[in-house]
Amino acid sequence: MKTIIPENVQVILNKLHNNGYQAYIYGACIRDYLLGKEPLSWDITTNALPNNVVVVFDDKEGFSTIPSIEDYGIVTVLFKGESYQVNTFRTGEERRFADDIEEDLLYKDFTMDSIAYNKQEGLVDPYNGVEDIKNRLIRCARNPFEQMQEDSVRILRAVRFEAQLGFKIEPELLQAMKDLKDSVPTSGSERVRNEFIQILLGEQPSRGIRRLLELGLLERLIPELIPTVGFDTLSSYHDKDVFEHTMVVLDNTEPNLNLRLAALLHDIDKPNCLTIDEGGEGHCYGHASGSSEMARTILDRLDFDRKTIKAVTALIREHMNDFENISDLSMKRLIRRVGVDNIDRLFELQLANIKGSELSGKDPDRIMKIRNKCFEVLSRQEPLTVHDLDISGYDLLSLGYPPGREIGEAMDYLLDQVVDNPALNKRDTLITLLKKGK
Repeated sequence: MKTIIPENVQVILNKLHNNGYQAYIYGACIRDYLLGKEPLSWDITTNALPNNVVVVFDDKEGFSTIPSIEDYGIVTVLFKGESYQVNTFRTGEERRFADDIEEDLLYKDFTMDSIAYNKQEGLVDPYNGVEDIKNRLIRCARNPFEQMQEDSVRILRAVRFEAQLGFKIEPELLQAMKDLKDSVPTSGSERVRNEFIQILLGEQPSRGIRRLLELGLLERLIPELIPTVGFDTLSSYHDKDVFEHTMVVLDNTEPNLNLRLAALLHDIDKPNCLTIDEGGEGHCYGHASGSSEMARTILDRLDFDRKTIKAVTALIREHMNDFENISDLSMKRLIRRVGVDNIDRLFELQLANIKGSELSGKDPDRIMKIRNKCFEVLSRQEPLTVHDLDISGYDLLSLGYPPGREIGEAMDYLLDQVVDNPALNKRDTLITLLKKGK
């Protein structure tokens, strides 16, 4: 442990220690190091009260501080262009400050994060967190029901750690998670959304989704997915029910948030639009469009931002389109609908969708050919977004357009014309087009 602490972190620890305070690194950085991973961040904990931390790092020797507005117990220390969180020891009694590092560690989420270290004492591991890491076990230092009850988001965090790290959840903790599932917020919670995102971005996201299903949490977070479980589309092109197909598609995507969300929700409307033809074959006509609209509702409820919602719903809406023999113009319109930065995700989703059904009969090579054609179109750098136009919203203001929606509509109109005919992308020509369009 002595050799892996970054110099800046050690300087902060030393400065606190030299001023008569205890100071340790703790939690995730130690867990990551013991797992052979490069720590992403270095959190510091101390018995110095927040105002004392500010005094110690008082704009001298290159330090500055930013006390947290949301949590009085946290001070961000800035040093040599980097920022480090310094937390004051907490006690379990109404989350007040403590003097004892062991009491502070007792109230961390899980034992694997209840480990601290400094040069003076070495590892401080009062609750056998190191052993639990070796045994790949997620366990609480106290009564798991009480710990989950104190903060229900910990339930999702346990699922996330299980999926990310490949650990097992201790049986007593798992039971507490089941008992308290209804306490997890289902909308408007940034912390819930962030845990869900990390579950999705794991190496095998289906593992976390299946655990959410087992716990009854998937029904709370995305109840619209539950009808897909065991749902048979009666199609000769599918060898799995909709949920199982979705899990395979999900695991065959790269860890990109927009792509993973689209994979999870791409077939969510199938149970609502199944029809059976005279030969007994099932069809889910229109499910891409329906799934896109359902995804919009779900992502809005889970507090995702507009940009993410727009990108994900575009991928879902287009995922069933067959682009064989697509013209350059149609390709440009497709890129515009999906987004220049998002278009490659569409082909990745389609490839994953093929892998999700061994009976699909679709040829991945055809997707790759269309993908290559898309790259050829992009390489020509023809106008595809309003930012590529030889005119701006400021120009329209000078022409007398009022600020707001009317400018946006005018820019979209011009882009439609220029996508069809790139030669029109000249300022004077665009102004003429606007005057004719009025």
